[in-house]
Amino acid sequence: MADGLPSNVVYDIYEDSKGFMWFCTDQGISRYDGSAFHNYSIKDGVPDREVFRIREDNQQRYWLVCYNRKACYLKHGKIYTSENDALCRKIEAEDIAYDELFTDRDGNECLVGKKIGVLRPGPPYLKILDHVTLPAGRLRHFRINGDDCIMTTNGLYNINTNALQKMGYAAVSFYDGHSLFVSAFTSTEKGQELHQWQLRGDSLYLVKEIKVPGRLYQAGPLEKNGMKLCTSEGILAYDSLSKKIIPDPGFPAGVPTNNMRVDKKGNQWISTLNDGVYFVPVNGGRIIDQRSGLLKSNILSISLSSEGDILAGDDDGHVYRIKKNNTIQIYTLTPRLPDNRVLFVRDNGQGLLIVGSDAGLFTIEGEHVSAIRVSISMKAGVFSENHFYAGFSAGFLVYNSHTRKAGYYEMGRITALALDGKHILWTGGIEGLNYYTDGQAQKYNLDTLLASSRITCMATAPGGGILAGSITQGLFVIKSPEQPPLHLDKLKGLSGNSCKQIFVSENGCIWLCSDGGIDRIIQTEDGDFMIKPFPLPSGLTGNQINDLAESDGRLYLATSGGILALNSEGMLPFDPPRLYIESVNGNAFTGQSLRFRYKERNLQIMYTGLSYTGGSPIEYKYILAGSLDDTLYTNEQAINFSALSPGDYKLLLWCRSPASDWTASPVQLSFTILAPFWRHPVSIAVLLLLAGAAVIAIFRFRINKVKKRVAQEARNQQQLAELEMNALRAQINPHFIFNALNAIQFYYSQNDEITANHYMSSFAHFIRLTLAHSQTHWLPLSEEIAMLRIYLELEQIRFQHLFTVTINVMPGLTVEQVAIPAMLIQPYVENAINHGLRYLKERQGELILSFSMKQDNLCIIIDDNGIGRTQASTYKQSQHASFGMKITHQRIEAINRMYGIIVLVDIIDKPETGDKPGGTQVSLLIPLELIDHDSDYTNR
Repeated sequence: MADGLPSNVVYDIYEDSKGFMWFCTDQGISRYDGSAFHNYSIKDGVPDREVFRIREDNQQRYWLVCYNRKACYLKHGKIYTSENDALCRKIEAEDIAYDELFTDRDGNECLVGKKIGVLRPGPPYLKILDHVTLPAGRLRHFRINGDDCIMTTNGLYNINTNALQKMGYAAVSFYDGHSLFVSAFTSTEKGQELHQWQLRGDSLYLVKEIKVPGRLYQAGPLEKNGMKLCTSEGILAYDSLSKKIIPDPGFPAGVPTNNMRVDKKGNQWISTLNDGVYFVPVNGGRIIDQRSGLLKSNILSISLSSEGDILAGDDDGHVYRIKKNNTIQIYTLTPRLPDNRVLFVRDNGQGLLIVGSDAGLFTIEGEHVSAIRVSISMKAGVFSENHFYAGFSAGFLVYNSHTRKAGYYEMGRITALALDGKHILWTGGIEGLNYYTDGQAQKYNLDTLLASSRITCMATAPGGGILAGSITQGLFVIKSPEQPPLHLDKLKGLSGNSCKQIFVSENGCIWLCSDGGIDRIIQTEDGDFMIKPFPLPSGLTGNQINDLAESDGRLYLATSGGILALNSEGMLPFDPPRLYIESVNGNAFTGQSLRFRYKERNLQIMYTGLSYTGGSPIEYKYILAGSLDDTLYTNEQAINFSALSPGDYKLLLWCRSPASDWTASPVQLSFTILAPFWRHPVSIAVLLLLAGAAVIAIFRFRINKVKKRVAQEARNQQQLAELEMNALRAQINPHFIFNALNAIQFYYSQNDEITANHYMSSFAHFIRLTLAHSQTHWLPLSEEIAMLRIYLELEQIRFQHLFTVTINVMPGLTVEQVAIPAMLIQPYVENAINHGLRYLKERQGELILSFSMKQDNLCIIIDDNGIGRTQASTYKQSQHASFGMKITHQRIEAINRMYGIIVLVDIIDKPETGDKPGGTQVSLLIPLELIDHDSDYTNR
């Protein structure tokens, strides 16, 4: 229930044709898409709280089997019952009281209960099979030798031959293609038995009686020979070769289960009557927790012994050795302290375990636990032959396993330890790394970023170096003390920059756990590193994992809910999530093109990417063809479009999980926004007639004023140029506003309210300045620079300070007295950011604005170190670059024409630096205009 399920009492599990998982509970039904539950209950129209089963027919109707046996189905998110649907009224009138839905051998879909009702696509929508009458109770359908058979409470009924094979009460039944297995309580002394029957001719013969521990709720197929049994004692496996029933090792022992479903991808879903639903991913999964024998389920540390046993520690001073036969040996650290976290367990391969905890450092030999040092919280530890190094808040301790003596070295806080291939000891703390040669500590200073980073975890790197994970800067790979590190972070492909734990497998594979999840890192032959995210089960994130270890194809994760064992091999590639558009403006989407009135041009489109094993979060990208045609990205499951213009649109939507590629083909939604009534052809014709009449009247009126035409035309020409400039500037403002609103929406969707509010405040200030000067053609240079500062601050927040900004004004240039056309510089600055700086990946962006005098002209230089116009053109082709430069060019022409001046623009690509583009430089040369004391100057 904590994850969104309406109840922990789950009766049935069902997968529909799209791949959604449905759960029937005592509080309604729930649909699960891998990330969220969508629940339906009495308040949504379900006729009863308890729903036992759900089945889908070929018309995408989901039929519910409720406790009160009322007819009910769900379609496109709406519940239909006898109160609002004629078919449901017909079903109740016929008193079918259906318990199951099946497809017969002729392809007809049938509801079976007391009677069998055949569902039809057209009138009559329901046909009753008159010759069939069945007892009330649980019913199941099997296809046996080509005939449709119903297992009832008193035997097997053949619908096609109308024959009944009496077998007694059957609570559970299963047909494996050869034998029919039926189970019920036979007597209090014998308990529950599973009877195996075989059909010979028209008769059934009892072959074997199998005693089942506890109560049996469901039987289903096993991967090889036999069955899986859901019982009150947990998941059991029946081997048809050995004729034995044994516990399923992949599921916690003793957890009562009542239903199991294997979905189309091979994942297992297991329901319980008091503990919700368990999910076993296709990559294998096993949970070891208190139900398996642990004293506490909050596991903080995990490692592997030399024999391959799992060594783990919890948050209460307990150490566990989990052997390959699933037996668990428990050690308790003494003296007992409250909240004694076990932070590491290390094995020297000779029968000695050393354990570090909040209470101190301990040894475990055989059954004996001894304290080396107490009252000091040990953070990390590593073996080096006969010595063990343990780091704590004031330095590190060296323990000799032969002499059983310990020495202390005060070196400041140590948070991680590791030995490189040359057995040089490295320590990590709150300010980088130290290494020790000849007993002396040496500061590793070959990287300033590493030197100022807090180290959280360390391990020996494949090939003999050191791996150091930091709390904010990702992973550093150091080959030797004399070489600078290789830096891996999110820009290089890591799932997160806050590293928590590192484990190196025997095959050299690096496993890194961070706040963003788990990455599998493999060093290539050329010395580079290939990073692949490891998909975690739905609902599990990197922040919920405390430690990890891997061996023999199994990945062991220490979590607050116990130890999770997953298959670590053969994981990639994963199929992309299945993507569906769910609704538009709250109405279910059926795949057809949509039409909206002009007043309905604000749209909300809901969609779902369906993935249970590809990891989270699912990322979406979309293009709205017919609008700006930009490719936008989001992790939200909704898109909002506001104030769309009349026209035809097509939404193209893709998605991917962390472990998959993008969906090969987009999901499409075509829709039309209708024009308002005043743009209807009839309305336009009327307006044209009125306009024609007005033109004639004006023409006759102007005949009397021919002598004033020349002077009036001159004034009109200047007004026309002014209107043209206003129109061009109006095209620039919406372009910027659209990008700014997208950025604000992004920060709110990321729950970054502080940044979003700051962004909103700065954006509002900028809009106020723009509106204040909306009728101003020329501005003092000081005001133009002030507006640019606000604009650049907005862009820096939007791009998360991807670049720095420098504004240089030549000494002696009085910015308050020099005039400049309003908002002339901003489009070039915007172009430098969007098409030059935003694509930088490996260096900090720089944007420099310079203002100086060149003879009688104001010289403005916009200089960036971006990717240059040549490389930017490749991005523009796919992202449909804006028309900002074209608009600005037209505006400059209008300024030249209106004021009789020449504004010169020169754009050059700076020379490359090494193998990287040098960026772009834009130069503007504007004839000098000085502001006098005339307040109307700026309105020229």
